[in-house]
Amino acid sequence: MASLHTVADSEAYDSAIWKAPGAGVETLARNVIRISITVNVIASMGVFHPALLPAEWSYVQQALALLMWVILIYASVFVRPRVRVQPNPDLIALVAFYTLAAVSVLWTSLATAAIMKSAALVVTTFGAYCLITRIDIDEIVGSTALGLFILVAASALCAVFVPEIGVDQSWMHNGQWQGIYESKQTLGFISAYLMFFACYQKMTGQGWIAFLSTFLLASTCVIASGSRGAGAVALAAGGLLVTSMWSIRCMRVYAVLPFIMCILAALLMLYFYVTGYDSIRIGESTIDFTERTFIWQYAISHFNDAPLLGFGINGFWTRPSIYDYFNQNHGWVLDNYHSGYVAVAIETGFLGYVLFVASVYLFSEKVLYLIATRSIDRCHCALIIGFVVLSFQSNFTETMLLRSTMFTSVLLVAFFFAVCRPVPQQPLQQ
Repeated sequence: MASLHTVADSEAYDSAIWKAPGAGVETLARNVIRISITVNVIASMGVFHPALLPAEWSYVQQALALLMWVILIYASVFVRPRVRVQPNPDLIALVAFYTLAAVSVLWTSLATAAIMKSAALVVTTFGAYCLITRIDIDEIVGSTALGLFILVAASALCAVFVPEIGVDQSWMHNGQWQGIYESKQTLGFISAYLMFFACYQKMTGQGWIAFLSTFLLASTCVIASGSRGAGAVALAAGGLLVTSMWSIRCMRVYAVLPFIMCILAALLMLYFYVTGYDSIRIGESTIDFTERTFIWQYAISHFNDAPLLGFGINGFWTRPSIYDYFNQNHGWVLDNYHSGYVAVAIETGFLGYVLFVASVYLFSEKVLYLIATRSIDRCHCALIIGFVVLSFQSNFTETMLLRSTMFTSVLLVAFFFAVCRPVPQQPLQQ
């Protein structure tokens, strides 16, 4: 009996030895994923000021961000899936849209930059899938918020102690903060995202001191950068979080807002397409959103040149005739649509915009069903809805859709993947 007992103990010991490294490897892989998220946020959320990183070295940021996605994808192999994604219509529409965007490089000039952007879009889209299926949403938020806090804190310190870099002294933005970035808009929107995530972390148990220090720092940078609109949107998104936790009815209403915004954006583009105006005219007054509408109308005026499939990813502003004509007429050109909706319509055409709207509609429908069946954590559902609304609102005046390396753009895709999960066939009884 003694010998048999010894053999049993030996087998249990051997089993423990074999299981322990597996658990340790998974823990290490999860930590690598979290660290890669923070580094990715720091590297990808905007172009640094030339005094900090020369313009000819700006590609280093994109390369580092892509490296972090490759590391994340590799590390995810060692982590057991936490969320299962099912090939329902919502997933099919989402994958079809990003597939079209990636292959659209084939009908561009096939320049190296366009090919690299297409490849990066494939990598980051797959990375978004690995991200949301391997670690918890709260872990993603924590690592993302840490990266944003580092960026905002560094920008505030730069504006106070190194104003020749951190403060924009140009005639258009005299005295406004730009921090470590070349554009004040970048600092404004990064701070707005930090405000949003700070609200979520407070709702899920963060202490008041950590919340107030983060929120006040972010709101200060929003105001000092002159991006009060971004701050207002962030506060509105935070309000969505709070009211979603109070009322399921509010959560259901907010779930359809992204689809409504897609329709409103389509109507706005149709207005410029039909009228040919380069601003919104209401009676005797005109609205041009600091001349952004000039860009929108110019891009939309070329819609008929490639109506079905668009100009392809990175295939519009790279055409010399298009770029030079706008520059000659306005004396400036930004190489940016300043609208994510316009970017989708021009680069992927009518087919791409239909697929995009279809994926958003199916997202809203799926979220409503998840709410009805209680198949998703309520805090996570509120976060996803609030973040998607924040992103879609921002895309009216900034180009964040189809950004291949910007972390918040990829996180938007990850949250779309998060709702592509199987659900019970029948709603649960209340």
